[in-house]
Amino acid sequence: MDPLQLAASLFDTLDSKDIAYIHWKSNEHLHAAVRGQTDLDLLVPEENRERFRAVVDTLGFVTMLAPEVRRVPGLESFLGFDEATGSLLHLDVQYRLVLGEQLIKNHHLPIEEWLLADPVRLEGVRIPPPARELLLLYVRSMLKTTGRQFLRSVVKGGSPLPERIQTEASWLADQVNDSDLKEAADTVQLAITAEEVAEFHRRAQDRDFDWRYVFGRKRSLRKRLRRHERLPRHRAVPKRMWLRFRSTRLAKRLGWGIPPRRLQGTAPVIAAVGADGAGKSRLTRDLERWLGWKLTVRHVYFGQPKSGFLFKLLNKPGSMARARGNTGLLGAIAHHTDTLKWVILANQRCRLAADARERADSGEVVIAERYPLAEFRTMTAPMDGPRLHGVPGAMARRELRAYDAIETPDLVLVLQTDLDTLRNRKLDLTIEEHTAKVEAVRHLTPGPGRVVIDAGPPYERVLLEAKTAIWKAIRESR
Repeated sequence: MDPLQLAASLFDTLDSKDIAYIHWKSNEHLHAAVRGQTDLDLLVPEENRERFRAVVDTLGFVTMLAPEVRRVPGLESFLGFDEATGSLLHLDVQYRLVLGEQLIKNHHLPIEEWLLADPVRLEGVRIPPPARELLLLYVRSMLKTTGRQFLRSVVKGGSPLPERIQTEASWLADQVNDSDLKEAADTVQLAITAEEVAEFHRRAQDRDFDWRYVFGRKRSLRKRLRRHERLPRHRAVPKRMWLRFRSTRLAKRLGWGIPPRRLQGTAPVIAAVGADGAGKSRLTRDLERWLGWKLTVRHVYFGQPKSGFLFKLLNKPGSMARARGNTGLLGAIAHHTDTLKWVILANQRCRLAADARERADSGEVVIAERYPLAEFRTMTAPMDGPRLHGVPGAMARRELRAYDAIETPDLVLVLQTDLDTLRNRKLDLTIEEHTAKVEAVRHLTPGPGRVVIDAGPPYERVLLEAKTAIWKAIRESR
């Protein structure tokens, strides 16, 4: 698999405009990063910030915001869309080298110029010389090792360093020699000796990172690098403990979890509509997983509830009356329970739409499965719309007011295909009901905020069309 065209375009443009940058860490899996399988971690000089922003904006990237408690000074995150594959490309861009303990990144090492100097190439991307990256990995791995990792290592054996860190260290160790390491240690201008880096190099080759070694190095490094801490220990430790708690399952259940990233500014409300069998459920769930890899995404279902005691209770008399001919006392009861059911459903949909708009305004992408479109109201039984039209009385007016209050989505994905294809996929409707829905959807034509997608071709093509339309809507919402 080749690198994403978006990644190639990004680095080609940075080179052509002579914008300094470096992919400063985790180059052992840079192969996966340029293919959109993991993040790209770039270091860019502060003086090049605006020029870099102009490049990513031209290439269609959007800015993501981390939750306030996780924001790091000098760090920006961008998300881009590769048109050929539909893959997302995530950039974490640092203008200051801030790293350290998990969750709070409490150290700023003023060695940006040292790290940016004399880059080499891998996958067409500028990276540090391996000896400099190995020295930095030594610092990173020692500072971020947690008490839990030490405890597990003491009790169960093995190393407190995660396997991925040991793999990365071994990969780098195979590319350097003693003179490279000495040059890196002598020029870094940190309180780090060539001897301790050489020992890390040897242990990386042997995969010999026992807990006593890591614990001793962590304590020593932390003392020597204390002057580079962003927060004093008495503030950093409580903050780290609080964030660690907020990362637990219990905190998430209590609603205290750390939220994921959001888009900067507003996000779009997106709805997928189509006749039964068009693939709305599968498409919306796949789109949610696609964007939810990096962003906060809310999936909303506007169809009739598939569970819930009240709705089932109100639906029962109508089902029984229709089965028995809809006459007598049962028919009268069913008329009132159906009327109440449709009004309750209208109010519920109105609340869902209002909540969706509020979430989108805060930067959360909303993907709706079905939607109460005004264009469907001419149907005898409108899809996800008012069902009491033509019925006199206050209840019908209340229902209509609720639907009138629902705003149009920013983007409607209209899944169209022929009736025969839909009947092969879904047979729980009568031919008359299915035909009416197909015709209603067919009357939705392309236009502003509306994209028509042929749902008949292979699903991968349908999904890519939907992703492309959504990314365009995200960009237009900036």
